[in-house]
Amino acid sequence: MKRYLWKHLWLGLGYGAIILGLSLLKGGGGSFFWQRFCLFELGVIVGVWLLFLDRLVYVYMYPHEQLSQQVRYWWQKKRYKQALDLVDARRTEQQRLVFRSALFMGIWVILGLFSITSTSSWFGKGVVMGLMWHILVDAWRWQRRDKEQLNKRLFWQIKRVVSQEEQLVFLGGISLVFGLLSLWLEI
Repeated sequence: MKRYLWKHLWLGLGYGAIILGLSLLKGGGGSFFWQRFCLFELGVIVGVWLLFLDRLVYVYMYPHEQLSQQVRYWWQKKRYKQALDLVDARRTEQQRLVFRSALFMGIWVILGLFSITSTSSWFGKGVVMGLMWHILVDAWRWQRRDKEQLNKRLFWQIKRVVSQEEQLVFLGGISLVFGLLSLWLEI
């Protein structure tokens, strides 16, 4: 579990550094700039880490699978660290995750637009953006490494095989929306 937290801490800090650079280039500053940025960065880290909950939801969505039964066993014994470490160690077995799906990514567009335009909470904006940042990084990594696995992981709700071109168009479109919303942030 420590591996997951540290690895993804750097993922969140990296996105925060990009947003900080963009904000400073746009002339960001002012009396509350650093306070807003710190709240946003904390939200990004929480959003990146929050995606781990998807793996715990999986345990309850698919209770018949061996991994789910083992995790629930440790959880009932109140050995939470062992349960979380087991989920992290066997994460490749969990392919049908709710948040890591094309359907959720489409829904996120609405959530992202709402959070950027209508929410004054910099922490909340960070959580929403960090969540999608983590999903996009994972999706592009799978697209580059194993396109069939991407179909199993991202497009599992679609009842057909999505071609490589369709994968690229979808990921490119979502990445474009994410990038535009990131540029829209005015810390």
